[in-house]
Amino acid sequence: MTQYLLAAEADKIQDLLFRSAHLREVVGGSQLLTRFCREVPNHLGISPEDIIISDGGSFRILFHTEKDAFAFGDKLAEVYRRVTGGTLTVAEPVPINSNFGAASERAKDNLRRAKRWHKGWQEQSHFPYMAFCASCGIGIAVTYSTYHKGEEAQYLCESCLNKGLERPVGELGEFLKDFFAEVVGKDGLKQADWPGRQKRRGRDEIDPLEDVADYDPRRYVAYLLADGNDMGKVFGSCQTPEQMRALSTGLSQVVRKALAEPTQTIMQKNPLDDRPNFIPVLPLILGGDDLFALIPAPWSLDFARQFSETYEREMHILFDEIGLKDVPAPTVSTTVIICKSRHPYRLAHAAGEARLKEAKRIGKQLALEEAQPFSTINFEVVLGGRLVDESLSGSKDIRPTLRPYWVNESIPEEWGLSIKRLMEQRYTLRNIPNKRLGELRDLFDNPPNSIREDDLIPWQTHLQRLLARINSRSKTHHTAISKALCDLGRSHFGWYRIDRYQENPWYGHAFPDLLQVWDYAFALDKNRQEYEEEVE
Repeated sequence: MTQYLLAAEADKIQDLLFRSAHLREVVGGSQLLTRFCREVPNHLGISPEDIIISDGGSFRILFHTEKDAFAFGDKLAEVYRRVTGGTLTVAEPVPINSNFGAASERAKDNLRRAKRWHKGWQEQSHFPYMAFCASCGIGIAVTYSTYHKGEEAQYLCESCLNKGLERPVGELGEFLKDFFAEVVGKDGLKQADWPGRQKRRGRDEIDPLEDVADYDPRRYVAYLLADGNDMGKVFGSCQTPEQMRALSTGLSQVVRKALAEPTQTIMQKNPLDDRPNFIPVLPLILGGDDLFALIPAPWSLDFARQFSETYEREMHILFDEIGLKDVPAPTVSTTVIICKSRHPYRLAHAAGEARLKEAKRIGKQLALEEAQPFSTINFEVVLGGRLVDESLSGSKDIRPTLRPYWVNESIPEEWGLSIKRLMEQRYTLRNIPNKRLGELRDLFDNPPNSIREDDLIPWQTHLQRLLARINSRSKTHHTAISKALCDLGRSHFGWYRIDRYQENPWYGHAFPDLLQVWDYAFALDKNRQEYEEEVE
């Protein structure tokens, strides 16, 4: 008997989640989406055996008749609109004869076509007197109330109200519970503490950002963005519904585990003195291979590295378990955005998206040249309210950066360095006085305009004088700095030649990157006290 495969996908999930002003509502939105995917198909009469994918706003469901598939798609889209305030695109059902893989590809093409030419229209609410939602500023308010006891009343639209009610203070929904259980185990949830659970230190409100900012003296936090590479090709390689279902379920488990492992290391090596059971990471979006999470700033680079390594390892295991062959090796692109805790999370996410796009582009270029994919790590420290660093547009021969970096250390030398190289030099230079670091920072803030001798020699002369002055004060510091300059730029006075596929060659240096992330390149497996500067 012919079956029909229905593909549906929520539109602009990030826009939906980020409409709200508070992180609590972002997490509540993710919780709402998670609960919708898990519960609504069953409530609408779909057997669990017919659900192939129902996670992260993406659906693949089997039906016995085309009529049933069309009817369910219309109903699912309408329920999604009412519950979340967003829209969901439903593709034309595809008949499955004997080749599930081919049907899956056709369903994906139909979904892509439906997204491009969205049919139908949405009726908007109109009132002679109305108020807009105080949280998102977009939706029309349906109530004037509070989420929780003790808060001030405000106008709220139905979408923000639903998202806020998903996050009762001090309680866990399924979205966070799955991740926290991965970190501390199900038995440890009763004693667990997490960002935004309680008021503390005389604060007027519960704020997960300030909880995570407790790890940094200057109140900086970090946001981790991650996206698996070539997952469309991997899903397209599935030849049976069971294989695709196992891949979808396993992928979410892999991402949770990859996020949990570095979280556990922070809790073990660098716990907060007054909160020994505190889980210092808060996932904001965690669906499929798409991740956006709040993490402590001091270990953010190593956190991204360990996340990537765990992702690669666990995805290899998953591919073997479900029998996926002839698929791209699992890799992931990650970006860390480091900013003040009061920096708007939406701006941090926008900066992360720009950096993540850059990392994925460079990763794809290397994969084309080497016929082997590699995981990439990018980062940005947001200073003075800037959205992103205005780096380094490519118009100059010399750029004071080597971003993005790589997880694997076996990278062709003209493509850059591994992120581990930065962290190793951070530990090696841990006793260099801030005064010396400031002098080096000033030097690299004014790099030569080109690699030509008449431009390069004055800069090199300035560096030679600085190194001579450092040597006269401390030969140990001179040796360490000289070695770092060589390791991060090929030689004492040289610049690292970058010749990436489809890019004009340019010269860069990793030392300015190290100085930029100086306070955020701590190794996860080391105690923070090991990085304290000695008195000169």
